[in-house]
Amino acid sequence: MKERLAVTILVDNRAAPPLVAEHGLALLLQWRKEWFLFDTGAGGALLPNLAQMRITPETVSRVVLSHGHNDHTGGLRDLVPDEIWFAPGIAVPRWSRHPGQPVRELSLPEAGRDTLRQGRRHEVRDFTEIRPGLFLTGPIPRNSGEDCGGPFFLDPDGLQPDRIADEQALLAADGTLVQGCCHAGIINTLAYCRARRPDIPVRTVIGGLHLRHAAPERLAQTAAAIRRYGIQTLVLLHCTGEDSARFLRQALPDTTVLMPEAGAKFPPETAN
Repeated sequence: MKERLAVTILVDNRAAPPLVAEHGLALLLQWRKEWFLFDTGAGGALLPNLAQMRITPETVSRVVLSHGHNDHTGGLRDLVPDEIWFAPGIAVPRWSRHPGQPVRELSLPEAGRDTLRQGRRHEVRDFTEIRPGLFLTGPIPRNSGEDCGGPFFLDPDGLQPDRIADEQALLAADGTLVQGCCHAGIINTLAYCRARRPDIPVRTVIGGLHLRHAAPERLAQTAAAIRRYGIQTLVLLHCTGEDSARFLRQALPDTTVLMPEAGAKFPPETAN
């Protein structure tokens, strides 16, 4: 039987009780009997949800960070990883400035920075195989014209736009693509994975696609790309947005589009 990447949703905006929900994302990955934590949530749900699942923090000693926003790095403070992978620029200060809302800092928390200095640090600058059959994209070229999903800046005054260049994704040899927020854009990400590993057709996408505020044109372009690349299953989490998920479900009748809660496992037949 072909080896499969097993994914457990640990932290998400939605959770099945008694798990805790928060605006954040953390996924537990199992590949060839090794466990990896992909992102860590905002910091309030990771440890309670690990405890509910009877998983000790020591089990997640290998951590992959998709990017530096605090809703993906806040739980890092509670871990002592043996290995940690991240792309350049993950610790730069950053803010969001949504119209009509207070300016909000999104930087990696200071306690997480302390954790980032521990263990074996792997700064991923290019498409990299971290284990046989398991790859990190590193920074993803931005060619499609997709925006990064929000009014993000490197300063609180909004003078320096932040394209979140540290965003990276994880690709498994079974064709599973794991996203944090997909600030690089799913079209760019799929194109880059195809260019670097044309022998691995992406069939499943799991994670956030940051389409919550996407315009209809952007959603239509996304649906067309998903159809063009032959994606069979979309597991949409965190920042994708329920309206966008409904749009993709209607636009892609031949693609299975799911929006599960924390606690769900994929694929179900290989869940532990």
